[in-house]
Amino acid sequence: MRSIAVLAFSLVLTGCALVDEHGPTNEDIMRRSGLTVAKSTPIVADNFELIWPEGLSVDPAMVDTSTGCRSRMDSITMDGPPWRPSYQREQINPTQEFLDRAMANLEAMTARGFTLVPSQNPGQDPVSRYYRDARGFSVSSSRSRVGPDKQQVRFTMASTSPCAAE
Repeated sequence: MRSIAVLAFSLVLTGCALVDEHGPTNEDIMRRSGLTVAKSTPIVADNFELIWPEGLSVDPAMVDTSTGCRSRMDSITMDGPPWRPSYQREQINPTQEFLDRAMANLEAMTARGFTLVPSQNPGQDPVSRYYRDARGFSVSSSRSRVGPDKQQVRFTMASTSPCAAE
């Protein structure tokens, strides 16, 4: 009976050793950038307010902080801590005026240190864009067509932080 318990304990230890994690730890983030969730969420909210084509106020408490920065071989989700705070909104069937303002607002982020990251997909919708600054914060837009006849247009804008420690 004792040997079965030892074998079971050994299997548990071996199983735990097989979990391979990738990504930074809280300590890595604090050592490198010192960025915390508390510092990054107001920046994410402010950046989103600047890119969204209609006036709005984003409460930093509404920024999503549930996406982790660490991947595990036994999970399909990203675990944390640390976390990657983000905020996004979607507009269904936006007008051309709405899209034009969105594109202008994204381009205006270059004056704040953001750079357009060229798409690696030559057929990508030109309205789908991704900008990043030197600190790793990003703002982006994407457009997709959905529905039975692909008639519905979904336009999404997002503001995201680099990994931030708790």
